[in-house]
Amino acid sequence: MKIYLDESGDLGFGSRASKYFVLAALLVRSPPQIKKCFTKVRRQKLPKKYKKTPELKFHNSSSTIKRRILERIADTDTDIAYAVLRKHQVRKSLRDKQSIIYNYVSGSLLSKIITEYRLKGTVNVFVDKSLYGLQRESFDQYLTWRALMSDHTGELDIRPPKIIHADSKQDPCIQAVDFVAGAIHCKYRDKKDAYYQKIKSRVSIALDFFEGKGKSYIVNPSLLRPTRLRAASSFSERTYSPITSIRLVRLKTFVGLQRVLACQL
Repeated sequence: MKIYLDESGDLGFGSRASKYFVLAALLVRSPPQIKKCFTKVRRQKLPKKYKKTPELKFHNSSSTIKRRILERIADTDTDIAYAVLRKHQVRKSLRDKQSIIYNYVSGSLLSKIITEYRLKGTVNVFVDKSLYGLQRESFDQYLTWRALMSDHTGELDIRPPKIIHADSKQDPCIQAVDFVAGAIHCKYRDKKDAYYQKIKSRVSIALDFFEGKGKSYIVNPSLLRPTRLRAASSFSERTYSPITSIRLVRLKTFVGLQRVLACQL
């Protein structure tokens, strides 16, 4: 199983900012199935502007294309997990720390997936390569730490995750999770769930920040099939040791901010 992450909405707090921030995860067992979704849609009669573009995106696609792609994703052996952040409930003292909030939401969702699916070994996590420099390094380190901390009992034999920053134009799974995140965002932003209904049967986990305690819930328990992943013999340069590679000063900052954020749940 491979995990693909993408977001919809923004983490700004100005007058034009979105009210919700959605982070979606696509749990893919067979990437070729996802690739076929886009291949089949492109083979259908589409306006020229869609046939020429190298990447289909939810925000600038027609309702017909959105519906077709979401329906095809729902027909694959793929699960969906997501987290939604109700931004008006974020404390003002945290609103200028957008990267920290992003890391926290991402880490919380990944940790929940690992725990509920009882993933073992090395988890492959793919994200759109939109993060740069220290921001990317902080993201990788925090997700690594949260993944390792998911094994509270020591039964899962978790290894540091392999985090891949992929080009969405070259990866259909990244494009697919973009459509999923957009569909979920529409459900909260517009109070219309027509797109969400197309993929509802594949949603396994939903995290709701910060509506209140108990808002982390399992949507479809039957989808939570335990998966044992083969541990890699070596790790990429973007994978970190829990002892030697995570910078302690930065880690303490993450932990402190996490506790502040957790107080709002």
